[in-house]
Amino acid sequence: MASTVTLTVAGSDYVLDQALDRFVGYPRKTPARFDYPPPGGHGRITPEEIRRTRYVSSRISHAEGDYFIARAANAPWIATGADLADAHPEVRGGLFDDMSDLYWHFAGTAPRGISFAKVSKVLHVKYPALFPLLDSRLWKAYRAAARAHAAQYPELRRNQLRWIAVREDLLAARSSGAIEELREALARYEHHEPAVQQRVRDMTQLTDLRLLDILVW
Repeated sequence: MASTVTLTVAGSDYVLDQALDRFVGYPRKTPARFDYPPPGGHGRITPEEIRRTRYVSSRISHAEGDYFIARAANAPWIATGADLADAHPEVRGGLFDDMSDLYWHFAGTAPRGISFAKVSKVLHVKYPALFPLLDSRLWKAYRAAARAHAAQYPELRRNQLRWIAVREDLLAARSSGAIEELREALARYEHHEPAVQQRVRDMTQLTDLRLLDILVW
């Protein structure tokens, strides 16, 4: 019996087969080079982590990489394993505020050329379940949802409003069981080429947040 579960991401709906097709078509080298390498340790940013972001088109230069590495020394780091689902925007002093403090530690003093996308990609490497990969594609995809939240949270900036919108999709995907069904479909994916089959099955290693990101890609 075909699944009737639907994943809704940035206002677009995907039945399970449609979602699976997005993963099959995702650039084959990106997860292995960007997502799967182990983190460089808590409380610091390594040159290797900066290099990893270039596989998602961060275009971070060597000088910009040096900025991130130096700035990391006194950053207000968050506990490893933090999850965006726990970042309620109305809880003061909680994870949402911690995200904001860490983000602006890097973005607030960033030299010209370091955009929201570059900061987001670096922080996603450090916290793959917490910081959305806010590149230009995701920024545009969540524009309408962010505007809808602006009236409720007039004090928040545009990147924070997008965190809220992404978080809502994440919570909905978990509560509906859709994200779990997607993981099961990835785990049992079959293809006549063993390398393709294994590549897709390996994507079960990705965080729920990253799975939703790939659907927007």
